[in-house]
Amino acid sequence: MFEKGLYELIRGIRANKGNERNYVLESLKECRQEAKSQDLNIKATAILKLIYLDMFGHDMSWASFHALEVMSSSQFRQKRVGYLAAVQSFRLDTDVLMLTTNLIKKDLYSPSVPEMSLAINGLSHIVSPSLAQDLAPDLVSKLTHSSPIVRKKAIPVLYKCFLQSPELLRTCWPRLRECLNDEDSSVVSATVNIVCELARRNPKNYLPLAPQLFKLLTDGGNNWMTIKLIKLFATLTPLEPRLVKKLVPPITNLIQTTPAMSLLYECISGLIQGGLLAGIQDTEEGEELASVCVTKLRGFLVEGDSNLKYVGLIALAKLVNTHAHLVCQHHDVVLNCIDDDDISIRYRALELVVGMVNPDTLSTIVGKLMRQLKPANRDYVELEPTGSEDEDDMQEEVMHPKKARGAMIPLELPEDYKHIVICKVLEMCSRDMYANVTDFEWYLDVLCQLVRFAPAVQVEGTAPEDAEEAEEELEELIKKRDVGEAIGKELQNVAIRVKSVRPEAVRCAEMFIVGRDGVFPAAGGGGKRVLGDSGWIVGEYASLLTNPTLTFDSLIAPSSNTLPSDILSIYLQSITKIYASLTSSFSIPWTSERKTYVTLLTDRVLRFLAPLTISPNLEVQERAVEFQELFRLCTEAILAQPPSNTTEIYDPPLILTQAVPSLFLGQELNPVAPRAQRKVPLPPGLDLDEPINPNLPSLIVAADYNPSLTTDDDEDKEDAKFREYYYTKPATTSIPKNQPASHGIDSAAARSSTAQTPLSYQNVAEDSYLDADIIARRKKERQERHKDDPFYIFAPGGGEEITDADLEAIPVMELNLEDVPHAVPQEVRKPVRERVVVVMDEGIDGDDGLDEEEEEKGKDKKGKGKKKGGLLGVDASGLVGYSLEGGEEKKNDYEEEKEARKEVERLRKEMEAAAEKVREREEMEKAAAKKTKKVKKTVEGEGKKKKKEKKKEGETEGEAGEKKKKKKKVKKEGEVEGDGAEKKKKKKVKKEKTVEEDTQAATTVAE
Repeated sequence: MFEKGLYELIRGIRANKGNERNYVLESLKECRQEAKSQDLNIKATAILKLIYLDMFGHDMSWASFHALEVMSSSQFRQKRVGYLAAVQSFRLDTDVLMLTTNLIKKDLYSPSVPEMSLAINGLSHIVSPSLAQDLAPDLVSKLTHSSPIVRKKAIPVLYKCFLQSPELLRTCWPRLRECLNDEDSSVVSATVNIVCELARRNPKNYLPLAPQLFKLLTDGGNNWMTIKLIKLFATLTPLEPRLVKKLVPPITNLIQTTPAMSLLYECISGLIQGGLLAGIQDTEEGEELASVCVTKLRGFLVEGDSNLKYVGLIALAKLVNTHAHLVCQHHDVVLNCIDDDDISIRYRALELVVGMVNPDTLSTIVGKLMRQLKPANRDYVELEPTGSEDEDDMQEEVMHPKKARGAMIPLELPEDYKHIVICKVLEMCSRDMYANVTDFEWYLDVLCQLVRFAPAVQVEGTAPEDAEEAEEELEELIKKRDVGEAIGKELQNVAIRVKSVRPEAVRCAEMFIVGRDGVFPAAGGGGKRVLGDSGWIVGEYASLLTNPTLTFDSLIAPSSNTLPSDILSIYLQSITKIYASLTSSFSIPWTSERKTYVTLLTDRVLRFLAPLTISPNLEVQERAVEFQELFRLCTEAILAQPPSNTTEIYDPPLILTQAVPSLFLGQELNPVAPRAQRKVPLPPGLDLDEPINPNLPSLIVAADYNPSLTTDDDEDKEDAKFREYYYTKPATTSIPKNQPASHGIDSAAARSSTAQTPLSYQNVAEDSYLDADIIARRKKERQERHKDDPFYIFAPGGGEEITDADLEAIPVMELNLEDVPHAVPQEVRKPVRERVVVVMDEGIDGDDGLDEEEEEKGKDKKGKGKKKGGLLGVDASGLVGYSLEGGEEKKNDYEEEKEARKEVERLRKEMEAAAEKVREREEMEKAAAKKTKKVKKTVEGEGKKKKKEKKKEGETEGEAGEKKKKKKKVKKEGEVEGDGAEKKKKKKVKKEKTVEEDTQAATTVAE
C-alpha cells in the first residue's frame, strides 16, 4: 500500500552512503505530504518515520497535531505509534497538549488492559500541571483495578503528577498508602519505591509508616524492595533514633546471609548513611557489626570485578570516619588498589588512605604513593582483545605494532592524578598538627623528593589584550596549580614550628636556592613555586646556613630577575638579611681585605637592585628602591671608615654592625592563628578611615614644584636628573671571570646523581622512592650517629679496612655456661618514641583561628552540600517541606497560634464590655417606655404608638440580622483557633438582646 515504509527508509539511508543528507531531506518532504493524508494507516507510517528521523536531530514538533490524530485511532498499532510520537516530541509548551486530556481519560477507562497501560505510560512522559490535576482522580481509581499490572503502572505515574502539582499529594496519599498492603508484591514494591522518593524530600511525613515498613523488611521479598526499604529507613532514623536498635538485628542478618552483592552493599551503606553505626558506636554490639561490615567490604576489594572494588572503596571511605581503627586493619588490600590499572579506582583508594593513616602506617603509605610518581617505576597494562577483527584493526596493528591486542604498554598517569597524590601526601603528614609524623627529618626528605616529582603546570585559557594583565593572570594561575606552592608552605611550617629540625629545614631550602637548575624537573616547570618559601627561610634563619656566601651568590644571580614578581620580592628581603649576617660580625677584624670584601659585596647588591627599581611590579619596585638607598648609605659608611693597621685598630661601621641588623632582629616570629588579627580590639579614639593629613595631595604638589626656590636652569637640571634616574635604562655590566659568584653552579643533586650507594637491609624501603643523593646523605648521617655504638653493624666498605693484626688483637676468653642460670624471657616492649615539640598557633583567649561568621558560613555550606537528584532524574524541589497535614511549610506554627489566641482573647474582652453597656441601656429604655404608655391613653396616641412600635420592630429586625451576621464572623474566627471555651462564650453573647444605638458601637469594636 505504501511506497516507502520505515524499513525502506532505513535501507535507503544505508544505500546512500555519502549522500545521506539529501536523501533524508527528500524523505522529510514525503513525510510532510503523507502526514496530511486522511488515511490513518498512511499518517501513522509517516509519523513512525518522523520518529526515526527525530533521533537523528530532525525536529518533528511541527507534526504534533498529526500525532494527536494518530493517538485517537481505534487500532492499537496506530495508537501505539501516536503515543510514541507524543512521548518523543511533546513538551510542556506544546500547543496541542491541552487537547490530550479527554483522549487520555477515555483510554484510561478502556476495557483493554494494553490500551490502558499505553495511556498510563504516555501520561508519565507528557504530564503537565493541568493534566495532573485533571487526571489524578482517574489514576487514583486505577489503584483498585483488578489487574496488578495496571495498579503497578499507576503508582509511578501518580508520583510524576505530584511533581507537577504537589497539592495532589494530600488528597491522593490515603489511597496510595493502602497499596502497601496490596496482595501483589510488585505493587508493594512500586509503592515502596515512590515512598522512598517522597521521603527523600520530607521524611517527617512518612515517619508513621515505620511499623508497616519494618514488617515488610522482616517478612522478606525481592532484593530490590529490600534495598529501597533500607534506603528509606536511612532517611527516617535521624528523625527517630529509637529505630536504630530495632533495625540492627534484621540488617545484620541480611549482611551475614544474603548472597547478593548489591543487597549487601546497600545494607552496609544504609547502616552508614542512616547513622546506625554511629548510634551504637561505643557499644560491643556496634563494634561487632562494624567489624562484620569491614570484613564484607574487604571481599569487595579482593574480587576481580572493578565495579565491586569501586563501590567497596566508597563504602570504606564513609566508614573510616567513625571506625578508622577497623579499616586500618585491612590497609594491605587498600594499598593494592592504589596500583590498580583503573585510574578511577586509584582516585577512590587515594581518598580512603588519607583517612586511615596513623603513625605506624604513614611511612608505608607515603612510600607506596611516591613510588607511583617515580619515573623509573612504570606500571604496565595489557590491552584488552576485541571480539571481532576488521580492516581498521589490522591497519592499526600494521601502523603501530606495539599497540597490538594483548601487548603490554606502560601506564601513563595523568598530571592531575600526580598533583592529587602529592597534595594527599602533604595532607596525611600535616593532619592534626603533624600528629602522625614521628621523624621530621624523614618528612623533610620526602618534601625534597616531592619537588623533584612535581608534575607540569598546565595553564589553559585565552589571554587578555593587555600584556601586563596577561602576565599577572598567568602568575596567579601558576601559583594556584603549581604543587610547589603547597610543598613550600609545608617546608616553611616545619621550619617555624619544629625547632629541633630547623637546621635541616634550612639546609633543604638552601639546596633549592643554590641548585635551582638541577633540582626541579627538566620539563613542565613544576615545583618552582617552592623557591618563594625557600627564599624566606634562608633569609629568616641566615645564621643556620651551611654556606651563606654561596646562597647569597645564588640569590643575586642574573637568573633571579626572571622569577615571578612575588618570589622576587621575597628574594630582595632575604638578600638584605643574609648581607647583614655576612657583614655584622664584630669578631672579624676591620682590615683592608675585609673592607674590600664588604665593598665588593655591597656593590654587587647595588648592581642587582639597579634594574629592579624600574620594575613594572610595584612591590618589587618599592623594595628595590628602599634597599638601594640603604645600601648606598652602607657604601658611604664603608668608604669613610679606614681599615685597621699595625698602629691603630678601627671597628667596622656601625651601620653594618648595628643599624642594618636591627631591622631584622627582635622578637622571634611565632605562628599566629589565621584570623586572630581580626579579634584584636581597636584602641579607643583610633579611626582607621580618617586621613592622616587632609592636605596631603597639596603638600606633595608643593614639595615637587616651588618656583620661588629654584631658577629655570635649576629646574632643567633637576628634570634631567629625574628623567635620567627613572626613565634611562642603566648600562649592562659584565661579571668578571674571577668573581666568586658561582653563577653556573650545578646542584648537589646533579653532582651526586652518579654516586653508587651500596644497598643494605636498612634502606630497602626508602631507596624505592627517594633519590640516590638523599639516601647517601641519610646513610652518612646514620653512620655518624652510630659510630660509637658497638651493637651497630656497618655495611661492608662503610668503615676503615680491618687488617689481620687487628683481628689478632681481639682478646679471647673461655666461657663456662653450665653454672649460668637460664634467663626468663621478658616481654618485648616497643621503643618509646622521642616526643617532638611542635609550636601551636597563637591566638586570643584560646582562639582556634575561626571567626564566628566564618564558622556559620562553614556550617551553612556543609548543610547545603550538593543537591541530590531523584532516582527518576526529575526536579522534585516542589515536594521539599510539603506537609500532609493541611498546611504548607509549617503554616500553623506554634508562634502564629499563640499570637492569634492573644488577639481573640482581646476581642472577647472588648465584646463583653460592650455587651454590658448594651444591657444597661436596654433597661433604661424599657423603664422609659413603661412611663410613656401610662401617660398616653387617647385613641390618636394609641394609633401613633402602634405605628411607632411597628416601625421600631422593623428596625430591630434589621439590626438583629446585621448583628447575627457579625456574630457568625466572630464565630468563624473562634473555629479557626479551635478554642472550645471561647466558642461557648461567644454563643452566650450571641443570645443576648441588643438595641439600636449600642449594637452599632459593639459591631465597630468587634471589627
